[in-house]
Amino acid sequence: LKPFWLKQRLNTRLDIEADRPHKQHRAMSMSLPPHPVGVKFWTSLWRENKDLPYSQIHTKFQNWYGHAFHRNFGRYFYAHRAGPLGITAPLVVFAVGFKVATMYYGTLRDLGAATESAQAYGTGGY
Repeated sequence: LKPFWLKQRLNTRLDIEADRPHKQHRAMSMSLPPHPVGVKFWTSLWRENKDLPYSQIHTKFQNWYGHAFHRNFGRYFYAHRAGPLGITAPLVVFAVGFKVATMYYGTLRDLGAATESAQAYGTGGY
């Protein structure tokens, strides 16, 4: 048995063509698809920011990111008129809902346990 990293070499189309002396070898030609963002984007970023101090670069990025974030995800946030609770409203609603669900589960669990223990002691489940 050979180790798994020593696999037998499979004959590929290029190997078969290399064995044929009458075939003329052509150079491989392949074209890559264009980069999804593009090289011009990255080079323009570098050109615009290479001579600036870090504080200005950071401020520019924070402004761009904040605007882009709120343009894309702003509809999921509460408006400023959300009241005194404001942004904590979703947290409070989740906490109250979680508390109610937990209490409901505990009540059902305790009722089931009480019924089973009553049946075990022969009181007919009451």
